[in-house]
Amino acid sequence: MQEGAQPLIVDVRSRGEYERDRIPGAIHIPFYSVRSGLEELQFPKDKTLVLYCEHGPRAGISGFLLYLTGYEQLYSLEGHMKGWRENHFPVESPAP
Repeated sequence: MQEGAQPLIVDVRSRGEYERDRIPGAIHIPFYSVRSGLEELQFPKDKTLVLYCEHGPRAGISGFLLYLTGYEQLYSLEGHMKGWRENHFPVESPAP
């Protein structure tokens, strides 16, 4: 990750999962619309993205699709939301 750069943290889980809890500061773009959602936000393709889901598969597929469309700085959160909770990191719940 670029030093000093603020990544965009993207929760690709379902609406219900997102409403239950989320990582503070994360935005919600569901797995099935991640590409169009980032285009709608006009998020630059050279900026850093951190993707997460509950366990990893949806974030991995989302990252692959974004890579194919030109996004360069893509990261998957280690442990995803399950690991975040298990490590007792802060969550926002319920999400606004």
